[in-house]
Amino acid sequence: MEENIYDTNKLIDAYKNKEKLNGYTTIFNVIEFPKALLLDMIVLYPTDDDFKLSIKLSNELLKIGKPIPAIDILIASMCINRNMQLITKDNHFSNIKRIFGDFNLKIEK
Repeated sequence: MEENIYDTNKLIDAYKNKEKLNGYTTIFNVIEFPKALLLDMIVLYPTDDDFKLSIKLSNELLKIGKPIPAIDILIASMCINRNMQLITKDNHFSNIKRIFGDFNLKIEK
């Protein structure tokens, strides 16, 4: 079974709809939406490798004229480095997929 990291918007939806999510989120998502802790998910913290990859991704996004928020670049880096799928509603993550084809991304409506 594929392991998922849920972005803030998916955590908010799950909380509002009283849904159970199985998977992970990042400390950044918890900071954005502290009630995510009530969803009983595993919280991941960035490593040095995540920060290093974030800088590379940020530079590549600037080259194609598609910068996105720094926190979202860090979240994507955490997914990439752990071979995990990001589940989000934010379309701008598709810009990372453009420069890093192995980024496992699921954009929901």
